[in-house]
Amino acid sequence: MESKLLVHVLVCVFAVSSWVDINGMWVELPILVSHLPEQWTLPSYITVLGQVANIGPLVFLAITYRISGRPVKRPTLDKITSYIIMLVGLTSTLLLSFFWRSTQHVAGAERSLALLTLSFFLSLMDCTSSVAYVAFMASLQPVYLSSFFVGEGLSGLLPALMALGQGVGEIKCVNASSTSERNVSGNVVNVTDYYVYPTYLPPRFSVQLFFLLLCGMIFLSMVAFSLLNFWGYCKDQFTNSRSFEDYNQVICPSDQSANDFESGDTTDTVQSPLLSSTPSLKCGSDGPKNDDALLQLSSGYSYPPPVSVKDGIDECTPLFGDKTKAPTREISLLLVQVVVINFFITSFLLSIQVYSSLPYGISIYNLVVTLTNIANPLACAVAIFLPVTSCVGISVLTGLGLVCTVYVVLCASLSPAPPLVASTAGGPVIVLLWIAVSFFLTYAKISVAGVMRHVGRRALIWYGSATQVGSLLGALTGFVLVNQVKVFNDASWC
Repeated sequence: MESKLLVHVLVCVFAVSSWVDINGMWVELPILVSHLPEQWTLPSYITVLGQVANIGPLVFLAITYRISGRPVKRPTLDKITSYIIMLVGLTSTLLLSFFWRSTQHVAGAERSLALLTLSFFLSLMDCTSSVAYVAFMASLQPVYLSSFFVGEGLSGLLPALMALGQGVGEIKCVNASSTSERNVSGNVVNVTDYYVYPTYLPPRFSVQLFFLLLCGMIFLSMVAFSLLNFWGYCKDQFTNSRSFEDYNQVICPSDQSANDFESGDTTDTVQSPLLSSTPSLKCGSDGPKNDDALLQLSSGYSYPPPVSVKDGIDECTPLFGDKTKAPTREISLLLVQVVVINFFITSFLLSIQVYSSLPYGISIYNLVVTLTNIANPLACAVAIFLPVTSCVGISVLTGLGLVCTVYVVLCASLSPAPPLVASTAGGPVIVLLWIAVSFFLTYAKISVAGVMRHVGRRALIWYGSATQVGSLLGALTGFVLVNQVKVFNDASWC
């Protein structure tokens, strides 16, 4: 079955709500800290609250795994959770637009209690979206997953472009001087010192309007999500649960334990091209009933028959040549890569971005911030037309991204005098490497998600959980190295 362009657009718009609100708060920080009592300690508070918010994905996983002992109708759970995420995001950004400057006297000091409380709810919902949204995407045809990640990339790009238009972070270097009396060889003389200091330029539009625009984006995402679920035009783009039963994970009776990622999840699973050159059929299955089902489930991939019968005995086609144990090992390897990727691109590298690029000049720093946000959705778009489905290919992408990451971390650790700082090539090199890091690691991350989509809903939930684990570890590592150990040194803004 062919995909529909409008459904791709709706999926993309829906995905924008995943992180657009909290990303918007981060890019607005230069203005927020200049008006709030916490000043530049505010990001550390938001970071800690963001990590506490990881309780959201844990609750979703607990419900998914039926800890209560009651069966959960999964498509309904995914939809309800997604609506809650968008409603809370919509309400919180609306309230932020009016109360972001509100302060209360707490523990002997003025605190931005309203902003911090609302930022916690935004983080709680956005963290939960990492598992709930991808779980919902398991109910759509696999071809739409790349469009979802394009939208997720736009959730970072759109606020960044809004902040760019607003003039957030635009700094003017001002020449100044001061005169003081000093004792020189027993004589008191007036000495004039000349220096340069940075000052923020006033924004082109208000913080209130910025948060209202974020609120509008979330509202559009909710409209797109509703159309996906209730518009008849989109109905045939959802997977057919009966067909997925025919395309279950290859499970031989003697190897049930190897199917950990899909145990008990038999209504929405289709085998990934990574995991086998054959479709995923239960041992002894009759296979798909017609060619349309095959086309619908394989999304363009064609598979030879998976089951042969000799002397009346069903024989499952081995995955990777050694039954079903290798796929679990391969999936585990991919999930580890997702943890590593998110450790860097969603938290740790962001905490050292200024240290790695500012020494080359403020214009280079602004280029890094803007172009890395563009590289993310660009990688998502490339993945639509050039999908990578082999473990080796994904590992190569991850390796390329990590090689570039090493240089970026090196530059940050050597700030304010990183490599090539005195050369005209230094700035372009760091910009290109930041773009490469964002592109390759995002490309690899999306490719893993594509594989997990073919494995099934539960694998996608594990994927979402791995992204949050990586983000948590990266944020904690960055917080300790930057704020506690103080490994990185500031460069001058001017």
